[in-house]
Amino acid sequence: MRIKQKGMIMRKLLYAVLLSFMATVALNAAITDSMQVGPGVMYYSETRSAGPWEMDVVVIDLENPWLTLKTVKSNDRLAGFEKTSSMAARNNRLGHRVVAAINGDFYDGTGLPIGAQVSNGQVVKTDFAWKTIGLNDAKVPFIADIGYGGMVWSDSASNLLHNINTVRNTDQLILFNPFFGYSTGTNPYGSEALIRPIESWIVNDTMRCVVEDVQSDQGNMIIPAGRAVLSGHGASVAFIHSLTAGDTLSIVFSMRPAPDRLMNLIGGNTILVQNGQNVGASGDRHPRTAAGFNADSTKFYFFTVDGRQPGYSVGMSYYELAAYMLEWGVYQGLNLDGGGSTTMVVRGKIKNSPSDPGGERSVANSLLLISTAPDSNLAHLRLSPKKVTVIGGSQVQFSVQGLDIFYNHVSLDTVQLLWECDSALGSITESGLFTASEDTLTGYIYVRAGEIADSALVQKSILNEILLTPDPVILKVGEIQQMNADAYDNFGNLIAFSLDDYEWSLTGDMGDISGSGLFSATTIGEGEIHAQYAGVSASVSVMVGISSSAVVDNFSTVANYSLSGVNINMSECSLTADTSVAVSQPKSGRLAYSLSTGGTSALYMNCTIPISGTPDIIGIWVYGDGKGHWLRGEFEDNDGEKFLFNFTEASPGIDWLNEWRYLELPMENAIPSWANPAAVLNYPITWKRFYLVETNDNNKDSGVIWLDDFQVDFITSNLPNQQSLPQDFYLQQNYPNPFNTSTSIRFAIPESPNKSDFSVLLKIYDLQGRLIETLIDGELRPGIYEVPFDGSALSSGIYLCRLSGQSDTFTIKLLLLK
Repeated sequence: MRIKQKGMIMRKLLYAVLLSFMATVALNAAITDSMQVGPGVMYYSETRSAGPWEMDVVVIDLENPWLTLKTVKSNDRLAGFEKTSSMAARNNRLGHRVVAAINGDFYDGTGLPIGAQVSNGQVVKTDFAWKTIGLNDAKVPFIADIGYGGMVWSDSASNLLHNINTVRNTDQLILFNPFFGYSTGTNPYGSEALIRPIESWIVNDTMRCVVEDVQSDQGNMIIPAGRAVLSGHGASVAFIHSLTAGDTLSIVFSMRPAPDRLMNLIGGNTILVQNGQNVGASGDRHPRTAAGFNADSTKFYFFTVDGRQPGYSVGMSYYELAAYMLEWGVYQGLNLDGGGSTTMVVRGKIKNSPSDPGGERSVANSLLLISTAPDSNLAHLRLSPKKVTVIGGSQVQFSVQGLDIFYNHVSLDTVQLLWECDSALGSITESGLFTASEDTLTGYIYVRAGEIADSALVQKSILNEILLTPDPVILKVGEIQQMNADAYDNFGNLIAFSLDDYEWSLTGDMGDISGSGLFSATTIGEGEIHAQYAGVSASVSVMVGISSSAVVDNFSTVANYSLSGVNINMSECSLTADTSVAVSQPKSGRLAYSLSTGGTSALYMNCTIPISGTPDIIGIWVYGDGKGHWLRGEFEDNDGEKFLFNFTEASPGIDWLNEWRYLELPMENAIPSWANPAAVLNYPITWKRFYLVETNDNNKDSGVIWLDDFQVDFITSNLPNQQSLPQDFYLQQNYPNPFNTSTSIRFAIPESPNKSDFSVLLKIYDLQGRLIETLIDGELRPGIYEVPFDGSALSSGIYLCRLSGQSDTFTIKLLLLK
């Protein structure tokens, strides 16, 4: 590698551009990044503060001859699960590059998609009264609720083709292809014929096949790759018996009203955009995946919207997603599976933020964008990140990617790369590590490989503020707390530092703090934790072993909250910092709500507030409007498990008018969420939201309440923290479940009256009762245990986990999916 410092840059002009740019970013609600990722393919990432929302969009030129769309079934089997990124990776090869992919249809517990699917002309599954989106071999897109019909005929006979890849019922003729499995799985009360296509599989046109073998009064025929089996029963057996090896058959798979020569099709649950009109329903906000095309059918679109991540992205209702799609010119649009399934992959990388705690979810099928363009020589360099905000002395690691003329990846000879920047801007190493100078100059860094180059904008700013969390820190002797620090400039831009970039220190003799901000409480006392960088510092109060109360949010600002809801008139809801009434001056949080009928209403005030230590009581002041709605809260523990708080009961709810009341609950009143009913609370916690609920449609109305001084109380014995021992013997459901190769099994051992150890057996069995593995066989002390289980050597399926101890036995089902 070579390094070069550029000499002359127009500093005043660039500085003026910087100020203009940064002011624009501060004012605009949407920020969009874009890049070309294939021939005729653009990828966009957009942030909108109004939700907040994070959206990813791929725009596809259907007129580009190198591009095609393809649906893929998980593991190429009718049932089963696979991650979207895995489906993309195993279909990526020379001359068949996967440019982008999104998850597809909804599915049942076995991984069977709800709607129909066609993959490269081959029917995977027929219809289930479900909307579909697809394209024919001329890349003409459509959205329709299709129906299936089929016919097969030879020179001497014909028969209805009743269905594909389903159970063969009385008198039916069924076609089985390799998506169904290794064999047809039929009983011997029928006959079967093995067929081979003469031309490519196609739907909504006549295609021809050759009979290779006929087996009479037999079942369970093997289905080789590239072949299919016709399986007849009862009245349809005569057609099979009329065939001999070498016969030519004509077959029509009819899926109308889809166009002729249908090649690819995938299901979705509801149309969002129809003839350029928003037909999406209002309702819940969730992560979303959708696909659509424009009015002249020349552009196709992939959409994902992240959700269930308060402060980052709250998800969209169908109506909101449809409105967003219309902004892009979508004329027809369909909603696909969302929630934790929502995934977008671009050139092998997941671009969105899946909402499941374990990351990307395994799903039933996916929709892939394929480029058939050949791999070629280096034509482009792509720097990452493309834009950074830095202060003097801070460092940024840049990376570079090589691309050919069709935006396929090309290996780079890093020795031939030339990195360069203005010496007044900073310096950059041969590995792309940039160190900013103390100058306030803004400019570009460059990387070159011969005549090919790319650049990235470096915005120089001044560190203005450091925010430390949690605030305050309240611990018992022996507890620890990892501090977090966020640094911002004058424009509110987050400046990236690692925790060990800060200078950490303590005031007071109550513990120790590491160079990366890990505080250990060793002695009863009070003091402060400090973090300092480049002359800017921040501090938070620390109390160790002292009974205390701490206000963690006084609602002087509500910038850290976002609103979402179910059966809510969102346009009439707001949360503002208000001066009209307050417990602690000058402001409180004013929540205006409007509840709609049609089911339980819930208005969520989403946030992320870390709370240190092991609080005993949580409380909040509420100024009531007397309308009797239910106030609840939710937090996550250190394991990411959710717990609920009822600040009021569902009835009478907030039944006081025009006065403040303090609502508090001890931590032992926290209720594990329905998502993790056996959860055991593990500190510290992070508060995720307050929310207003109404279950009675007759009590749906509009109103305003105020909230102030959200606080936590710590009651300590001045003794080192000891987590309380379980009171019961129990086995939790494993997590994750379903799982791919590995999962964790959690159980609790109670304290026995005689303080003795507990004899425990933890074993894994298959459904036939055969022992797979003994995980534990021995004496354990009281406590909570988490045991890993590795299923990498096992085949997909259901397994049983059995926990035995004393006179009790518990069993759970483990679902392994590969």
